[in-house]
Amino acid sequence: MNKFKSIAFAVLYLFITIASQFLIGIVLGVQMMIFGVLNGSPDTGSIQEQFASNQYNLILVALINLILIAGFGSWYVLIRKKRDVSPVPYRKILSAKSLVFTVLLAVCSQFACNIIMVVFQMAFPSVFAQYTELMEGLDIHVLPAWAMIFIVAVWSPLAEELVFRAMVFRTLRKGFSFVPAAILSGVAFGAYHMNWVQGVYAAALGVLLAYTYEKTNSLLGCYLFHLAFNLSSYAIEALQSAGGALPDVVLGLLMLVVHGVSIVGGGLLIWRYSKLYAKKEIVEHEEIREI
Repeated sequence: MNKFKSIAFAVLYLFITIASQFLIGIVLGVQMMIFGVLNGSPDTGSIQEQFASNQYNLILVALINLILIAGFGSWYVLIRKKRDVSPVPYRKILSAKSLVFTVLLAVCSQFACNIIMVVFQMAFPSVFAQYTELMEGLDIHVLPAWAMIFIVAVWSPLAEELVFRAMVFRTLRKGFSFVPAAILSGVAFGAYHMNWVQGVYAAALGVLLAYTYEKTNSLLGCYLFHLAFNLSSYAIEALQSAGGALPDVVLGLLMLVVHGVSIVGGGLLIWRYSKLYAKKEIVEHEEIREI
């Protein structure tokens, strides 16, 4: 597949994703207005408040992801079964060693993202304030804890991995070498979050997830990493809350050490991860390059 064709297909997948969000938002909005009319004169202000509510936005995200998983998931399975004959080392991906590496790397990545957020907070306080307000919509208390964790940590990563790794990165990889394909898909993943703070660290995370796909030749490895990353954000938040009883100086020094260890440890984990899958053999069929 040439570069132009791979970019065209990647853009098409992104367009389908954004169009799905737009259309589902319109459908839900129309349904809410019709429901208001059937139950008497609709209160425009009340409907607008519902649109802006965190609960509504999370339900909208869950429905959008359902459509993406059903559509792109079916297409991805079809591609893998009919055209892509490359082997997938499922046993290695699910081995105890690989799972431990995945979880530790996800936690280290979470701390690395915290460093990016600290830089944004110091350099661009107004931008960071907007991000903080946005993140309040993902607080564990917005919905019942089980529903919140399922939507944010389990459901959304599956949809995002299908779009950005199984579709976008995989398609770009047919026309480009790994580095430009990973960077382009990472930038697209960052832009998808539509705010600067998340955009920067999501772009970096997208490159790392593309590296995981490259090494494992599977969506499973990427999904497990993304799942562990999202879950670790709630775990770290809980630990930070528990550490609030410590003096500020002690807590600050402790977090500084943890972040430093995470940066060094993350680099070592990436190296070990590459060694774990170094002997992966890819068998390509001519038809693979046509999609």
